[in-house]
Amino acid sequence: MKIALLWQTRDFGLYSNSDFDALYKGVGHNNGNLAFVHAIANQLDGEITYFPWHARPEIIATNADIVVIPCANQIGGHTDLGSAAERLTKVGKPIVAIGLGVQNEDQKSDVVVKEGTLSWAKTLAAHAAGSAPNIATRGQYSTDQLTRLGVENTLPFGCPSFLTNQRPGLGERIHKNWTSKPLPRSISVAGGHQAWGYTRHIEHALIGLMMDPAAPGQYVVQSMSDMVKISRCEFDTIEPDALKKIHDHTVPHYTRDEFFAWCRNYARSFYDVPAWMDTLRNHDLSVGCRYHGVALALQAERMGLTITIDSRTEELCENTAVPFLRARELTSTITRKSLKDAIRFDPVAYDKKRAESAKRYAAFLEGNGLRPKRFIYEIAESH
Repeated sequence: MKIALLWQTRDFGLYSNSDFDALYKGVGHNNGNLAFVHAIANQLDGEITYFPWHARPEIIATNADIVVIPCANQIGGHTDLGSAAERLTKVGKPIVAIGLGVQNEDQKSDVVVKEGTLSWAKTLAAHAAGSAPNIATRGQYSTDQLTRLGVENTLPFGCPSFLTNQRPGLGERIHKNWTSKPLPRSISVAGGHQAWGYTRHIEHALIGLMMDPAAPGQYVVQSMSDMVKISRCEFDTIEPDALKKIHDHTVPHYTRDEFFAWCRNYARSFYDVPAWMDTLRNHDLSVGCRYHGVALALQAERMGLTITIDSRTEELCENTAVPFLRARELTSTITRKSLKDAIRFDPVAYDKKRAESAKRYAAFLEGNGLRPKRFIYEIAESH
C-alpha cells in the first residue's frame, strides 16, 4: 500500500542551522502538530511518502494508492479550506482523515464555519474507500458538529498521539513515577499565548513554580511564531509591541535584558518528537494550556495536567484520559501541592482507555484498507 501522508516534511535534518520561517512553516505553524504527525507515521504499516498540502494533485495521484491526512482543529471560523477541497477532488484517491477536530469556545454551542471549510470536510467524507467511516474525529462533540453540518462518515476517536508510547501498561508506569515523590519537583510548563490575558495569572504562577533553583524546569513554546521565536533567541525579528506582550505574559518584573536571559535559560521549542519526549522525562510534571505539550509527557511516562481554555483542548483531554482543569476554575493559589491534589489519575482506567482506543483505531484503519503496526494490536489486547 502506497500512502500519501499530507504533511510538509518527514524530518528537519540539522535544524539547528535552519531558517526560522522555514522551520515554523514545516511544523504547520504549531510545534504541537508534530505529536500527532509522528504518531500516525509510526502507526501505519506501508510505504509512506510525504506530500505538502499544496502538492500538485497529479503528482499525489501517480505516487499513492490512498491519502492520509493528519488533522488538527480545522473545523471552525478561523479556516477557509476551499482550495484544499478542490485539490483533493482532483487527486481522486481514497482519503483517510485522522484526528479532525472542531474549534469553538465550549462544547455547548454550535460551531460556525466558512463555506470553503465545509466543502473540504464534505470532500473528505465523499472519498471513503468503502462503507466504513473515513474521518476519525477528536471526539463526540466534533462528530456531532460535523453531522449537524451534513458531514457523514465520522467516528469519535481522540488523538493518535495517545498511542505514541508503543508498550502496554503505560498508565502503571506513569503512576509509579508520579507517586515516587511526595510532590513534583522539576516542572515543564507548556507555554500559552501572550494574547490570552485571561490565563496570564496562571502562566505567572506556573513560571514561578518552574523556576526552582534546586529543581529547574523549562518553558516549552508551541505557537504562535513570536512566542516560538523567543526559544531560538530571535528577539530582533519580533515586533516591539509583540515582544512587550510576551515579556508581560512571562516575567513582567524582569528588565528587558533579564527577560532575554530568562528566554535563553528556560524557553525551549522542539522539532522532532523523540527529542521533545526525551527532555520531558527529566521533569516530574508537565502543565499548561497546550494539550500536546502535556500529552507527550504522559507518553514519556511522566505526569501531565492540561489547563483547558476551549472545546478543542477539553475534548482531547476527555478522549485521551489526560488530566485537566478548566482555566476559568483556577482561582485559588497554585502550588505544587494544589496541583498534586488536583490530579486524579487512575492507572487502570488509563490503560483500559488506551486499549479501547487502540481497538477502535485498528478497526478504523482496517476499514479503510490500512494496516496498523503490530504494537497497536498489542495495546488493544492488553485489556
